[in-house]
Amino acid sequence: MRLRRTVLTVLSALALLTTAATGAVPSAAVTPGASVTAATAAAETGGGYTTTRVRLLSDVELEPGAALAVQVSGASGLPAGLASVTVNVAAKGSTDLGRLVLHPSGEVEPDTGAVSYDKAHYAATTLITKVGSDGKIKLINQGTGSARIYLDVHGYTQQQGSGLSFVPLTPQRILAPTTVGAGGNLELKPLGLGGVPATGVQAVALTVTVKSATTGTIRVYPAGEGWPADATLDYAKDAVQQNFTVAKIGTNSTVNIHNLAWGGAEVAVDVAGYFTDSTTAGLRSAIRPVNPVRIAEKLVLPANGVKTVDPRGVSGVPVLNSTAVGASVTAFGADAAGAVQVYPSGGTAPAGSTVNYLAGLENTGFTLAKLGSDGKISLRNTGTAPVTVWVDVYSYAELVDRVFPAPAGPGEAIENITGTADLSTETSSDAQYIAVSSKTDDSGTTTVRIPRDPQQGVTLTSATGATATFGLPATGTASRTAAGTVLYSGTTGSYSVGVQPTADGGFRTFAHLNSASAPSSYAFPVTLPADTHLAVDELDGSALIVREHVSDTDPAVLLEEIGRIQKPWARDAAGRTWPTSYTVQGNTLTLNIDLTPAAVAGGTVSPVFPVVADPSVNRNCGIITCSWYFSKATTRWIKDQFDRNGWTVATASGIICARLGHPVAVGACAIAIAYYYNSAYNNTRDAYNRGGCLVVRVNIFWSATPYTAWRTVRFDNVPLSNRYCYAS
Repeated sequence: MRLRRTVLTVLSALALLTTAATGAVPSAAVTPGASVTAATAAAETGGGYTTTRVRLLSDVELEPGAALAVQVSGASGLPAGLASVTVNVAAKGSTDLGRLVLHPSGEVEPDTGAVSYDKAHYAATTLITKVGSDGKIKLINQGTGSARIYLDVHGYTQQQGSGLSFVPLTPQRILAPTTVGAGGNLELKPLGLGGVPATGVQAVALTVTVKSATTGTIRVYPAGEGWPADATLDYAKDAVQQNFTVAKIGTNSTVNIHNLAWGGAEVAVDVAGYFTDSTTAGLRSAIRPVNPVRIAEKLVLPANGVKTVDPRGVSGVPVLNSTAVGASVTAFGADAAGAVQVYPSGGTAPAGSTVNYLAGLENTGFTLAKLGSDGKISLRNTGTAPVTVWVDVYSYAELVDRVFPAPAGPGEAIENITGTADLSTETSSDAQYIAVSSKTDDSGTTTVRIPRDPQQGVTLTSATGATATFGLPATGTASRTAAGTVLYSGTTGSYSVGVQPTADGGFRTFAHLNSASAPSSYAFPVTLPADTHLAVDELDGSALIVREHVSDTDPAVLLEEIGRIQKPWARDAAGRTWPTSYTVQGNTLTLNIDLTPAAVAGGTVSPVFPVVADPSVNRNCGIITCSWYFSKATTRWIKDQFDRNGWTVATASGIICARLGHPVAVGACAIAIAYYYNSAYNNTRDAYNRGGCLVVRVNIFWSATPYTAWRTVRFDNVPLSNRYCYAS
């Protein structure tokens, strides 16, 4: 069977559960036993910002399709225990254009893009991204040729520790287009401009835009400090370009803007916020990273058109207490140049831009975008023709002094975490099902049925007619909120269960645990086709639905991932995270939550109820990457076929790609091998030499074709100790 879309989220925790395929948000906080209208929670440990300047990569070549893990925590004088880093990533293609993917090590590769590069000059994006649990971030080259890469750290937050608070601002221009001569330096004094206070400011979040009749570089750095190694912008001739930067305030309250070029450059600067050590600043926020996630796919903005996007409830961005979102916007205008402006919804478009684009070329820009009063951001196209944009979230800002209104009941509590923007509004009901929701696209129709009696379980029927049923640890008769959340009683009075049908054709489930007497483990029996089973992924703690493929004609044995249940998380009503894990017995998935009081800076903390935990089920080849594991014996056979028939593209396509269990994956793999041949060759050889297994991974998003999915193909290898690497 094939699970479609964001298929499901199973939540379980002592409070509200959070969002489906993409993550969690803090629930409404209510102190146990207290009768209050709202509760205030101090900021979670960490999230304070520290500025720095450290080079980690200098002119490193990354082959097409290759991945590079970069140690960040503890590297080059950086402290250990980093939660996020602000990195300036610059890339230039050797033979063609492409893009870089950046994500925390140890996480599944996302369908997001950090840098869109070409072969003419170094394209750069500065963004705030999460650090993996191993202290690393990973770069992946999705280009057709190799890329030269520079990587510099401009700041960080720690998992525990103090630092500066961020205050978001509605974007404002603080430097009108001004010519900086060849080799010239402009001294910018941002204090007191564009909403930035005159005192108490240590750094500012800026977008720097440049246009010149020549080529050159712009460096933004604090006055009184040494010349930085990295350029903020490497600009091309006659092209408007921009980059985000966090600029530390230097001596005399000055930030230097230096033009290293043979000709002058026109420079404009917009401010998006500032970093302060004040404890009284309005909207004082902590910076928190999330696993990168795409929240808008191929969003078409007409000429001079505006559309809004709601980032809350996605990948851990809270519905409550969020003030800004770290958004990366990629723009492609087929017919004309222009710019995309990002600003708080309900406001007026600013003078500056988040990303500028040229006709026929995509470009990527990042910003810390302040949210509107409705929690959304607006995107406006300044061009004279439509532009297609992709919006990815890497981080967010959350109030230090958070306030959690007491919800009227479990339904409102759940919706305070997930939001309601993506809930299906086109549902029907009958005597058996309280909600029936269907979604039709070019892959067919998927139907979700949420029963009145929870003992029946939630069923999801794919376009092929295959059905999966997800049992619920619930009892009683269903009720439904006005927004569409279905509620059940738990098997004890200490928790309840919620289910939400989503507009993308999937659903989420939640456990709302309201006291310390609630269980710490929740079992979700899953009914699957006979040839599939559940397993826990040792890479990141997620769970997989897998199928074995055995050939009668050759030794091509594969283990195919056909669905993924995202790794679990749990947050309590004070916004703190708690350890979670999965165990699998047969086809029953059990979510375990460890609520043992934890040591933090300044003492010990216990969970504040309710607590929320979230497993989410995704179909294979959807939002996450699907994988095919060749067995050790098959890998040896593939190596033998290469030796017999030659290490050619045709051989590789025939013996590797043809055996993948998805028609788009087969075609995408064949195209990728033409460009990523060294990756296919090296991983086959390395898998053989280590006695392990060759792995092929593909992200087949909805409406994908081989020509749109081939850049996502990855060749990898794992040792025999990996549970998905079969000996024969």
